[in-house]
Amino acid sequence: MMTAERQGITQEVTFEEGIGRLEQIVRELEQKEVPLEEALNLFQQGIQMVQQCNRLLDHAEKQMEILLEGPDGELEVRPADFVAEG
Repeated sequence: MMTAERQGITQEVTFEEGIGRLEQIVRELEQKEVPLEEALNLFQQGIQMVQQCNRLLDHAEKQMEILLEGPDGELEVRPADFVAEG
């Protein structure tokens, strides 16, 4: 029986876990003869993991704070969302 991971079902993971899984998928595809069906499944999992990692990066980027010079010449920290809007 296949595990959820082998079936292509992705659970919410951290960015680091996602990168680790991508590395594992690449190793599996490179290091052994993989039947076509399994190779396609691994490829699909890889694509899903890339998409999930991209979502995590986008979320982190939105949370970043940017150091800006304020109206009085002093440096102040503002959320990245504030910069994009204003």
